[in-house]
Amino acid sequence: MFNHPLTEARRPSSSLPTYVRHIANNVTGAIVMVSRWIQLHCQREQLAELEDHQLADLGLTRTQVRNECAKWPWQA
Repeated sequence: MFNHPLTEARRPSSSLPTYVRHIANNVTGAIVMVSRWIQLHCQREQLAELEDHQLADLGLTRTQVRNECAKWPWQA
């Protein structure tokens, strides 16, 4: 293949050392996990703000909402 300085600089990610790929995968996984926790927290806050008639439309009680909102973000 043609060796050019610009093509040499663009190595595929598979050429990275294994430990670098593992670190990158772990960091990516952690970011995804924390993003999900933030998303759950925001959804639970929105759920807590609903009126009783809105909860009834969803088939939920205020007690169920309190129980859901009391969970930690990593609890699904």
